[in-house]
Amino acid sequence: MGNSGLKMVAKPVSAVEGVPTATRLNIGSGRHPLLNWCNIDSDPSVGADLYTSVPPIPYPSESMHEIFAGHYLEHLTQAEADEFLVECYRCLRPGGNLGIVVPDTAEVFRRYLDPTSYATLEFPIGTSNDLHDLDNVCHLIVFSTVQSSQHRWCYDMRTLGRLLDRHGFRVIGEINRWMDRRISVGAWYQCGLDAIKIKV
Repeated sequence: MGNSGLKMVAKPVSAVEGVPTATRLNIGSGRHPLLNWCNIDSDPSVGADLYTSVPPIPYPSESMHEIFAGHYLEHLTQAEADEFLVECYRCLRPGGNLGIVVPDTAEVFRRYLDPTSYATLEFPIGTSNDLHDLDNVCHLIVFSTVQSSQHRWCYDMRTLGRLLDRHGFRVIGEINRWMDRRISVGAWYQCGLDAIKIKV
């Protein structure tokens, strides 16, 4: 489908002085930086390599081999998510990889509706929450009122794939929600997709 229906145009952003040299970005790294990646976060209390709000991404066009955003996209409005993906497309080289992980709203609600299913989510560490309780689903997944940066939108595999497709990416596979090396904690309540910037 590509991004032909979008009216947004990404403006090139030059790398600025003090921005680390990188070809792989971990956006919204939080307290889980990735080794040999440029870890970007807006919170100065976490161990990132670069502290800035994204979008925009402060790197030149077609300068990145890979971008990963784990549990970041759901903190953006739909318009901000569009802007973020336009920036990812701009920064990635043709054939470059974009990995996105988000809460799996469809799986959360499937388990919420099935009283026999396992639906426990640990957050914060050491606190078990039963997602058979709608208040817990709202607090932890839908609105995420347990965090200072609350959730602004919900996704599942289908809507995430559709969004990536709309922005000119080709989905190449599902991210393993339990074992992927980029995910800090494997869990049933998350899902993700790897996609590539289509070579034109």
